[in-house]
Amino acid sequence: MIGVAYWARAAVLVVVGATTATAQTALEMPEVLASVARSFPLLEAARREQDIAAGAAREARGAFDLKVKAAADTLQSYYDNDRLKATLEQPLAPFGMTLFGGYRVGRGDFAQYDGKALTLDDGELSAGFNLPLLRDRSVDARRAGLRITDIGVDLAAQSVAKARLSYSKDALKQYWDWVAAGRQITVARALLDLAERRDSDLAAAVTLGQLAEVERTDNLRVILQRRSALVIGQRALEATAITLSIYYRGPDGAPLRPTPDRVPGSLPEPVPLQPEDEQRAIDDAMLRRPEVQSVLFKRNQQEVETRLAGNGVLPSLNLFADLSRDYGEGPVTRRGNELAAGLFFELPLQRRKATGKLVQAQAKLSVIDAELRFAQDRVRADVQDAASALRAAFASIDLVRRELEVARQLEALERDRFDLGDSTQFLVNLRELNTADAAFREIKALVDYQKALVEFDAASGRLLDRTP
Repeated sequence: MIGVAYWARAAVLVVVGATTATAQTALEMPEVLASVARSFPLLEAARREQDIAAGAAREARGAFDLKVKAAADTLQSYYDNDRLKATLEQPLAPFGMTLFGGYRVGRGDFAQYDGKALTLDDGELSAGFNLPLLRDRSVDARRAGLRITDIGVDLAAQSVAKARLSYSKDALKQYWDWVAAGRQITVARALLDLAERRDSDLAAAVTLGQLAEVERTDNLRVILQRRSALVIGQRALEATAITLSIYYRGPDGAPLRPTPDRVPGSLPEPVPLQPEDEQRAIDDAMLRRPEVQSVLFKRNQQEVETRLAGNGVLPSLNLFADLSRDYGEGPVTRRGNELAAGLFFELPLQRRKATGKLVQAQAKLSVIDAELRFAQDRVRADVQDAASALRAAFASIDLVRRELEVARQLEALERDRFDLGDSTQFLVNLRELNTADAAFREIKALVDYQKALVEFDAASGRLLDRTP
């Protein structure tokens, strides 16, 4: 009969086969996440949207660029004269003020009604300001546009974060499917090795007349069956590696298919979710999830739009001043300083356009508030569902492990019966398959837990902290 030492050695192959260390450096999650952040094409496309938003913000700043205006003309008629004028204009963000200064020169003969165009020989220097006192004082179209586009940069960053969160989650799920296929291959190989090692002992026992020929023939059937299962497992490992290569890429962005020897030698031990972890994850999600933050930024933009619409209802009341002085020789009336100052007032009596815009802006703000409440409720539900799945995955691991332990005991007892001549190779094979099936499901349960943990980290937004 087959010796007890062989059976003990063979059992170790099946039971411990799933945790055999690999020779190559194992592919771990940080490397996969770094690859996604660095080279995933769709994430790169999302970053280009961020560049577009940054360009829009820079464009909005152009409203405060220093402007140069210049004009020159000559007149040849009853009145012959030449004119030259250059002006610098600088809009300022504080109080909506605009500063200006310039130089002009007018020489020749001018009609009496055009006498102000005449200057002394060296021309006239002037400077002044325009200061809004009501409308456009606290906000105007230029400042509102600048603020909205600045928020737009933050909004685009949330779009990138949302894409990174989604693609990182998908990549890790594919990674754990690949790990599961690799670990199951180890069990399948150990199971095949068990039958192949047993064949020589069975052949010797048949030769000595200790066993019937059918026992060895049945074991040959088992060997072929397990070789077929190994081929199917290798195909599954290759398929998951190909899918993982969509996310796992080299520095040049080309997909990399991880080799079987990079499958980790063991699976992380699960940790139970504590009662306070769920609420803490919900709090984190409200601060980190891009879906919530995006709506908050949209609300900030709409608040600016509402303030701008309220600004349009106010009357225009502007204070202006212009101080000028001529230099050189010429008419005495052009000498000395000249100060012009005053107020400008404008108010449409009905203001239907302005009030209509204000009503629209306030309604849009209410719409965004409703969207924000829904986004928060949705995120809260995501975390609660992920926490529930994580608890269930953890609980199933304990059940599967207990089943595996019982399957091992039954397998060992069936071997003892076989050694005593009270069992058959067919029943031993069934016990081995039951043990292997339990080992497969233990791997699946451990991987399902890791995938549930990925979902939980994604739902809370913590996955963003694990990616570069």
